[in-house]
Amino acid sequence: MMNRTIAPETSTVTHIDFQSPEIDTLANKVKVFAMRKTTDETVRVDFVFDAGSLKTSKIIAQLTGELLFSGSADKTSDEIEESIDRLGGFTGVEISTEKATISAIGLREHIVSIAKTVVDAMINVNFNPKEINQLLQSKKKKMAISLEKVSTQARRAFLSDLFSNSPYGDLTHLEDYDKIDQKDLIEFHKEKYLKGLQYISIVGAINEEGLDAIKALGNQFSKDEVTKIDYDYSYTPNNIHVEKEQALQTAIRVGRVLFNKQHEDFIKFSVVNTILGGYFGSRLMSSIREDKGYTYGIGSGVAQLKETGYFFISTEVGKEFKDLTLEAIKEEITLLQTEEVSENELSLVKNYIIGQILEQSDGAQAMMDRFISVETYGLNFSYYDQFIKEVNEITPKEVKELAVLYLNWEDFTVVSAG
Repeated sequence: MMNRTIAPETSTVTHIDFQSPEIDTLANKVKVFAMRKTTDETVRVDFVFDAGSLKTSKIIAQLTGELLFSGSADKTSDEIEESIDRLGGFTGVEISTEKATISAIGLREHIVSIAKTVVDAMINVNFNPKEINQLLQSKKKKMAISLEKVSTQARRAFLSDLFSNSPYGDLTHLEDYDKIDQKDLIEFHKEKYLKGLQYISIVGAINEEGLDAIKALGNQFSKDEVTKIDYDYSYTPNNIHVEKEQALQTAIRVGRVLFNKQHEDFIKFSVVNTILGGYFGSRLMSSIREDKGYTYGIGSGVAQLKETGYFFISTEVGKEFKDLTLEAIKEEITLLQTEEVSENELSLVKNYIIGQILEQSDGAQAMMDRFISVETYGLNFSYYDQFIKEVNEITPKEVKELAVLYLNWEDFTVVSAG
């Protein structure tokens, strides 16, 4: 019988036993990653294309992706949707800066038929002018509403200033929606979808026959080499205020260009970031939300891009608290740079970070996400062992040194909107 008066033994996590995907390369050089060791009857197939907004305007990238199921010469959008619904399937479209992910989801006995319908729709889409215009008007209205928000204004000004020397800083304006032509979408589709399939990921208990059928679908596309362009990621720290009359809130963005997980300091800086603003018990939350009551929420993070990354702090406060909030943020950063974090606080943060990794690695889909997260940067699952090792070993002295190295206020772009 369990003695509940005795605490269970604890142990330090040093390794996560990941399930590695099966990896194959098709005749067209497209890679296929399959995670099939699961009892889950639902299968997800992701077709990932070099069709992010980095390769064109954000409008063209979004419109092209969202119109892939809008109809072909043989099928209307309703017929495509009905074909997938009849099989109990779902589709997903996610367009980011650097890629476009088109998903087919369904039970394993139907997933091949669903994927065939998805691929046929993608390849033969006709970009009906009526569909284009309806989507353009809808997105233009949504953007007009979004542009009224101080959070949107601050985010746009922040990224535009930080990445003024690369397409990451390009902004979409309302008048840009009036300049889109059908031929723009047709050309982008031809170059970045028909010739731009990068990889296919499959998660679910699909059999060999089904796997081969998905691979055959992948061979209907081609894969041009992704052109690497060396952008200038240098920037000049700036202080920007976007005035919005009658706004009750002020949105704040503070940060700098930094790095992604390929950098030698990324892992240990992740600990510094978590202490500062990376979880609910962080110093920024404790000081600015709990103690001072300036905001309902504040946080910091490191956003990773394919070639670089950036550190940011974001919040919204009452207009009268803007200067006080910036001063409080600065004080918390200075404290990290001048006083070593206590062993108790550091231990709590270490446990939180490793706990998050464990939680985000539970199940086949989570493991595939973890795999793609490192494979994108030319790494493998051993990265997570290294991550856990460095998190466990970081000292208060190193936290202080990294804060001094990367969190200088003079290196930050500071944006407020309100």
